[in-house]
Amino acid sequence: MSAESTGRSASVAPWFGAVVALQLAHLVAVATSAPERLPLVHDVAGWGSGLLAVLGTFAAASAFGSGDYLRKVWGGLAAGAALSLVSAALRSYWLHTVPDVPFTSSPLLPYRMVAVVLANVCTTYALILLALTYKQSGLQPESTPRTTALWAVTAVAALAVGVPSLVTEVRNLASGAASLPSTVIGFVSTLADMTTIFLVAPILRVAYMLRGGRLAWVWWAMGLSGATWLLYDARVWLAPLLPGDSAQAAELMRSLRTSGLVLLGLAGWLQRTALTPQKSVAPEASLHASAGAP
Repeated sequence: MSAESTGRSASVAPWFGAVVALQLAHLVAVATSAPERLPLVHDVAGWGSGLLAVLGTFAAASAFGSGDYLRKVWGGLAAGAALSLVSAALRSYWLHTVPDVPFTSSPLLPYRMVAVVLANVCTTYALILLALTYKQSGLQPESTPRTTALWAVTAVAALAVGVPSLVTEVRNLASGAASLPSTVIGFVSTLADMTTIFLVAPILRVAYMLRGGRLAWVWWAMGLSGATWLLYDARVWLAPLLPGDSAQAAELMRSLRTSGLVLLGLAGWLQRTALTPQKSVAPEASLHASAGAP
């Protein structure tokens, strides 16, 4: 590894360390809180991580000019993060004003459904554009057995995580155990998360291609965010396999939402800082130049 690459790794290490610290803080808070306090713990963590996701993605989007390819990507991610924060705000408002009534019985649920659907549409569209960025840059590598295996693993993981959830949502709606807005929220969120998991492969592939470059860390943060959502979505069937109480394990895994959101915000911030005048690395200059095309 070159001295330049080592310096770049050192410069981003505190940022990734901060993500780990925030995740550990959420885990400790969940592990040490009484069951009745868990909604408040997740609410506070959701606000903090959600705001960081909005700020980071907005910072990246504002760094590009109108018509730039990556402005569309980060604009979509910023819109998705903002709408996700709106959905969290609706649930948070109900939690603090009517704490004795479940949010599933709230008249605000249909409004949250709209926010969640729009957030997932914006985020999924943006991630698809992001995964296709390497084609825009002309850096599309040849397919190898290793990359094919990575695609296969992520596809299987997406199906393994998503299909059982989709079946459960349909059954709950048919039996009357869940309302239509709750089912739509669960169904759309699951489909979007399956897409995110599937896109982890091309995102990590680009990160590997750009290793040693300044933009590599943007892609690594995005890939790690997607991998975190994989674990988050798998908590329902992973929790019983973990030692201890399965309900407590599920709550602990639910805290992974913090890393998923904060890593997204970090990716945005790293994207913005990568757009400084230092553009001496050819692959990065090629990626940025082609990504700026309409």
